[in-house]
Amino acid sequence: MTEPLAPGDDVAPVGLTWRVYVDRLVERAGGWTALAEQLAAAMGDRDALPDDLLSIEKGLRRLARRGNQPGGQYGRWLLRHLGVPEDLERWARWLAQYHRRFTDLPLTLRLEQLRLWDRPPFSESRLAAWTHVGLASVHLRRLEDGLGRARLARARSVAGKAGPAAIAEVALLEAYVATNDGDRARAEALLDETAAVLADPALDADDRACLEARLIGQRAYHLTSPPPGDAADVAGARRLFEAIPDAPALPFVGFRKDNGLAYCAWKLGDRAGGLALARRAAEHAGDGGFVRFRILALNLIARMVEDPSEARAVRERAARLARSIDDEDLLAKATRGLAGRRD
Repeated sequence: MTEPLAPGDDVAPVGLTWRVYVDRLVERAGGWTALAEQLAAAMGDRDALPDDLLSIEKGLRRLARRGNQPGGQYGRWLLRHLGVPEDLERWARWLAQYHRRFTDLPLTLRLEQLRLWDRPPFSESRLAAWTHVGLASVHLRRLEDGLGRARLARARSVAGKAGPAAIAEVALLEAYVATNDGDRARAEALLDETAAVLADPALDADDRACLEARLIGQRAYHLTSPPPGDAADVAGARRLFEAIPDAPALPFVGFRKDNGLAYCAWKLGDRAGGLALARRAAEHAGDGGFVRFRILALNLIARMVEDPSEARAVRERAARLARSIDDEDLLAKATRGLAGRRD
């Protein structure tokens, strides 16, 4: 199942200006005067707000002309009391979540799109964490470690305002960074934090399923790739992947489950079973339009096939896909075998 480019809309805004934001609120309220009335009612008896609706309406119209400048008093009032319309929140979330198709776009394009949201009004809203974590992911994949960590810290500082999905997104990326740093204790604590957040009933059901699959994948990695001196627990990792519920409507979940089981089967000596599962994982990735995950499945297939010429052909295919999305990290993984390594 392929996810539409813009959740809930045929055409999503390119970035977010005060005009787009205010127009959404005007549409929702039923007109400029109605929006002024709505703001006055939401604020109650506040001395700072003009007494007459005409003055409030004029203030709102001035705000709509501010483009991406700071919103000032009226911008703060609207964001605090009326929030961000749901369609804009969905779009911003889609730009940042690891399990969404936006993450398959070339990194340069992702960076440009996210920067359009990294300014007022969105940067002044409670949802700014989505921009920060999205940019953190891009910088880390571009191997810009300092920029990635700085954005991740900013995301952490405001994630609580954006809701449980943002908290989980930030914690999972922080756990990934901690694992790469060799700080398994911190990584496990962050994964425990994620597990607690996933119990929040406010989470969207599909988001929860995808986040849980990611959580299990990161826990399983700790078992299959332990610190030096510790023994791997591949059987334990397989049990974790087996516990992921089947979700035919969510290709991301299907990919995460079958790709993990494929690796475990291979490491436990079942090459044929592992290959079958890896090929199925590649199909899940294709069903969802996930180029990155298809590359991961192809890399795993290349490590398992016995014919060196077939392995090379699969590696070359994965490398072509990695170049198409401008991903140096995945390209390096895809080309290791081309240099003679078979892992």
